[in-house]
Amino acid sequence: GEARQASAVDRAEAERARKELQKRRRQQSVYMHGPVGTGKTMLMDLFCDHALAFGLRVLRRHFYEFMLDLHVKIHEVQQERPVEVVANTIADEVDVLCFDEFQITDIQDAAILPRLFEVLFLRDVAIVMTSNTAPQLLYSGGLNRHVHIPAFVNLLADNCTVLGLGGPRGSAPVDYRRRAEEAEMAQDSGPAPAAYLCGEDRGRLLEEHWSRLRGGVPAESRDIPLSMGRKLRVGEAAGRACRMGFLELCGSERGEADFLALAEHFDVIAVHDVPVFSSLEEVDTLRRFVKLLDVLYDRKSRLVLSAAAPLDDLFTGIRADIKAGGVDDIAWRTALYSADGKVGMAAGAIGTLFEAVRATERAESRLREMRTRR
Repeated sequence: GEARQASAVDRAEAERARKELQKRRRQQSVYMHGPVGTGKTMLMDLFCDHALAFGLRVLRRHFYEFMLDLHVKIHEVQQERPVEVVANTIADEVDVLCFDEFQITDIQDAAILPRLFEVLFLRDVAIVMTSNTAPQLLYSGGLNRHVHIPAFVNLLADNCTVLGLGGPRGSAPVDYRRRAEEAEMAQDSGPAPAAYLCGEDRGRLLEEHWSRLRGGVPAESRDIPLSMGRKLRVGEAAGRACRMGFLELCGSERGEADFLALAEHFDVIAVHDVPVFSSLEEVDTLRRFVKLLDVLYDRKSRLVLSAAAPLDDLFTGIRADIKAGGVDDIAWRTALYSADGKVGMAAGAIGTLFEAVRATERAESRLREMRTRR
């Protein structure tokens, strides 16, 4: 009896060890998360460089850009289970996928991503992701989150090593972008870098900067072709530089595809009259501004802008407005001011608003880096 019991224990231990080894083999992917400026993108880019040096087929994309292409490919598939078909096509072409700024902000992506990732993991595609959000907090408060996300979080846990990048030994995280900016400001006895202009003379300073960017070339209007036969009218363009008003870019329904087209046609983009984001009513405009910054940062475009307030004060109003309002109050106001015109939005669908406000931290951090000379 004792021998049989010992044998059963040994078998149980062996099975546990086998499952643990299997899990380790599966966890070849990495999910890095943490606050802005903690070095997530730098680490991912280092990994990409080494993977390419080893001869692996690597696809490195900003996550919004990958999803734009994914939706197009899914739409083009004429077979059943189009998500799985596209996922297998991707797995045929790459060994490693690298996603910068992974996030889930709408119900369509929440439904697609679990099916996509399941196929990629089964096909042994390694996925390395950076995000400002821990896996268990993805799509927090989003519509029908309970249907799609818990299983997706488990899928990530089974296949990814999850790395939280914070401060050393539990201390406050270090924002290296802010530290680099402060170091440069301390070393530079001259005026502040011209990429972020504020104060009463911001209009004059931007005009002088625009004149230097043109280099004597007269500005002209230009139409940039967009998807589905649309066009983006750029009122002032000179060579690979352009100047546009904030409301032209972010005051109407524009998305990542529009901003990508802009970045492809221009290396330097000057934006004037960026307002202070003071209340929840401006959340749709804020979303577009964050998307614009994401695209220009990822494409390494040079951005020059004039704003109504110093960078430290640009987003404080809307952050305070969200913090002060209860969920029911935010839901009611969102129903009134949402760009998609939906009335009676459920309080449970407000999570994406908090995601948008959290994105202001990324936007502020990137603006800090973009206005330095590093």
